Amino acid sequence: MTRILAVLIGCLCFGFGLAWTWAAWPVAPGWIGTGVLILSAAATRAHWDRRRKDAGDEPGPYERLAWHSMASMAVLSSHLTASLATGLDIHVGRGNSLATDNWTLVLGAAVSWALLRPRAMQRDERDREMAARGAHVGFRTLIALLLVLLLVLGFAPVVVTETLTPFVIGNLLVVLIQVGLLASFVAQLTGYWAAARPGHADD
Repeated sequence: MTRILAVLIGCLCFGFGLAWTWAAWPVAPGWIGTGVLILSAAATRAHWDRRRKDAGDEPGPYERLAWHSMASMAVLSSHLTASLATGLDIHVGRGNSLATDNWTLVLGAAVSWALLRPRAMQRDERDREMAARGAHVGFRTLIALLLVLLLVLGFAPVVVTETLTPFVIGNLLVVLIQVGLLASFVAQLTGYWAAARPGHADD
């Protein structure tokens, strides 16, 4: 469980950091983030391959997918959230690279999964159970966040709502979807962690 929290917090902080506009980045932050995602995926693949040879306890294909999805979604959602919090116009071509960086991170997530993906994606009963657990948590999280957004749109002071342009609201909805998915992947990994503990009912 500690490892799940450490990866989650680390990826969230990394995504926030990439959106800091005051940092003097040598290249566009999106490419730095993409490079880190790809290198991390390669290192993780090598680590899991060693585990398979040494102990045979490497994660299954869908647990790998949950790890990758949680890490990638944490970076993407935190970067977009921080980008919106800057108050800058993040339309493409408006004097900053925040929007382009986020799309570049999507590319990095796709390439990094290509590195991590095993040859066969075979789902067993435990994977189905974890997928159901994740879907349940993700759905509840998304509904709760949407209710908060509805309350803000309906009851927040005018000084707040007048800043919520259709573009901003659209991006906020993207963030809510990402956070819902992130909660789903965290729930899946928590389920895998619990199932692997000694004395679990399924052991």
